[in-house]
Amino acid sequence: MGYTIATHNGSAVARDHNIRNEKVVSKESHINPDGIHETWIDEKPRQAYERLFGKAVEDYNNKQTRTDRKITSYYNDICKDAKKHPVYEMIVSIGNRDNAIDEQTGKQILREFVDSWGDRNPNLELIGAYYHADEEGVPHVHCDYVPVAHRYTRGMETQTGLVKALGEMGFQKQGKATAQILWEHRENDTLETLCKAHDLIVDHPAGEKRAHMHTETYKARQTLQEARRATKKSLSDIKYLKGQKDTLESEIEVLKDTKNAQGDELNNLLKQKNALDREIKALINMKNIQGQVLSSQQIKNIKTESIILDSEKVKINKSDLASLQKSALLGEQADQIYKSAKAYLQKAENTLKQAEQKNKEPIPERMERLKLEKKVAIYEQELKKYPDVQKRIQKALVEKQQTGNHIPKLLR
Repeated sequence: MGYTIATHNGSAVARDHNIRNEKVVSKESHINPDGIHETWIDEKPRQAYERLFGKAVEDYNNKQTRTDRKITSYYNDICKDAKKHPVYEMIVSIGNRDNAIDEQTGKQILREFVDSWGDRNPNLELIGAYYHADEEGVPHVHCDYVPVAHRYTRGMETQTGLVKALGEMGFQKQGKATAQILWEHRENDTLETLCKAHDLIVDHPAGEKRAHMHTETYKARQTLQEARRATKKSLSDIKYLKGQKDTLESEIEVLKDTKNAQGDELNNLLKQKNALDREIKALINMKNIQGQVLSSQQIKNIKTESIILDSEKVKINKSDLASLQKSALLGEQADQIYKSAKAYLQKAENTLKQAEQKNKEPIPERMERLKLEKKVAIYEQELKKYPDVQKRIQKALVEKQQTGNHIPKLLR
């Protein structure tokens, strides 16, 4: 009884599966973790593209006068091209589950098939050869290759293209048989020759039904690999979106904290404004009774006379004494108002300085600050209407400066 052989070609390549990446194969139940698998050839596709097409990309870019026409990554461009594939794969096997070949013999034949690949296929650069005897079914080898074609008249002189690469190897379409089909038949014949060299009988199932079943099995396997790749990409996208979600939530919390801080700052400004409003109202009340307060000139005009035998004492009439007492009382009240207003103004100035230092003063707070400064200006203007009170304030300012205390700019 003979053995069947298979040389199925496709464009679905899963390098992580082929090299037995633990993160991938741990989720593939059909793989025996204790089974045999070997990597005969392995080159990352991106590195292979740099080796195969790097010079062609450089020559092409040197001819371009516009930067936007230069090629940044030829590998990325092919991956994005819906009509092209960066890497192709042929899966080669001998026998089937019901009639399996001796593992060592089968492995030897598959190795000879891989070793002679370059001689048969000079335009199909083999960048991966992976022997798998750890899966359900018979041992097989994955041959990953990159088509390399030359003498292109548009774009790079050397590019990847399966049909043109096969054409340079002498495979042209004949009737319904495409260049790819003819090449696959040649590879199948090569495998059969190697089997016969090891005294194996190759069985060709009668009719198209069995062959069709082999093709469907291969297509199903390729579809499964595509689904796994799509699932992996979806999981990666979900992880990325989750990260974006966490970042946005953190930013929202920061914005909330900033909003609360700005609200507190605004409340402080409003408190300072209200305090100044109260002080200004008090000054206005003082203005209403201005006629009852003696000015400094009026006090000088009060007539006095010395008391006999006491040069340090003077005598004034009762009405003048009452006026002086009232002026002294109002002066003390004005002094108290000044001290209170100065304290509030000090707080307002500190708050405004903090807003300026942060350089993040929002428009509403800025408007409130301008209104506050306007109120302060009115307050200072009102003070000028009371000469006696101004003298007391000037005296207090001098005393504060001598003691080194900070005097708010708004009162200088």
